[in-house]
Amino acid sequence: MSLPIGQHWTLVGDEEDLLGPDFRTRTFAFSDTHSQDPKKRVHTTLIHHLGNVKANKSILYIHGYTDYFFQTGFAEHFIALGYRFYALDLQGYGRSIRPFTPPNWCDSIDQYGQDIDIALATMKEDGVDDVTLVAHSTGGLVAATYLAQPYALPERASYYRKAFPHVSGLILNSPFLALPFPPAVLNRISWPIRMLVSLLPFSSLRANKVTLYAKTLHTKFGGEWDYRLDWKPAEGFDLSFHWLREVIRAQRHLAQQSLSIPTLLCRSEVSTIGKNTPEETRQGDGVLDVDSMQDAAQQSFQNLDVAVIQGGFHDLYLSPKPARDAYLSHITHWLNKQD
Repeated sequence: MSLPIGQHWTLVGDEEDLLGPDFRTRTFAFSDTHSQDPKKRVHTTLIHHLGNVKANKSILYIHGYTDYFFQTGFAEHFIALGYRFYALDLQGYGRSIRPFTPPNWCDSIDQYGQDIDIALATMKEDGVDDVTLVAHSTGGLVAATYLAQPYALPERASYYRKAFPHVSGLILNSPFLALPFPPAVLNRISWPIRMLVSLLPFSSLRANKVTLYAKTLHTKFGGEWDYRLDWKPAEGFDLSFHWLREVIRAQRHLAQQSLSIPTLLCRSEVSTIGKNTPEETRQGDGVLDVDSMQDAAQQSFQNLDVAVIQGGFHDLYLSPKPARDAYLSHITHWLNKQD
């Protein structure tokens, strides 16, 4: 399969997913057009819940950094609402990790648009006409960057209208739209951070200590969730300065955009970055600053609703049940308003 803009991909796997018989996995191999290495061939994985096979509207979920799709209950919520449900494991993440490339590596945030192209084209072939993107953390930046791409070339716009379903809405779960500092601090330190990561693009911060956030989540540390620690390690993966530079570039570019797509921002009530214990971290978002996040969203999205989830974790679906239920309730209410 190919697009008229130089992207080519091949279906190389189609099987029952590790989540069980309700889920199907399709794996695609494609050339990374952002890489200068002609030998570089990457994979992306599209996971599909088998419910509501005749529905023409669907959710497409995009995970965050050091993450992959494993939240079966999240998929089942949308199935119960009458939607189809798909999720991506982006190139270099989860099911798409390969031994010849570093986990979670990217040359540019833009390159994940290739994964979304593959997902949308496949969903169209499956009979989906209308899609709402749901994106968490860095996935929110990926989705927003994708939606902000110019489609000025007539042949590109015409092809996308025919080959892709209509993307009618965007739901952001604690999106990584700004660096994790309060607004006043962010204004002072954003420039020095940009200079540092630009001067040292091949450096990285070693991941050698279990994060407090991971201790709030995984059953190994007393949390509620039992996910694969090789794909979502408790220490995280090494943090590449190149990756951070590309994130900052994407954030700055997005801040200059004006997106009209109906958007729901869901965030925790408070940030708990820098707390000393898992219990303190559990009181809110232990990864990002919720005020800077909302400021950035309000700057870029012109049709924005905001849902504040008391007691919500950084990944709101992985929060304790009262906050998780509130998150799902806000999504359901917002989707109903869009119909």
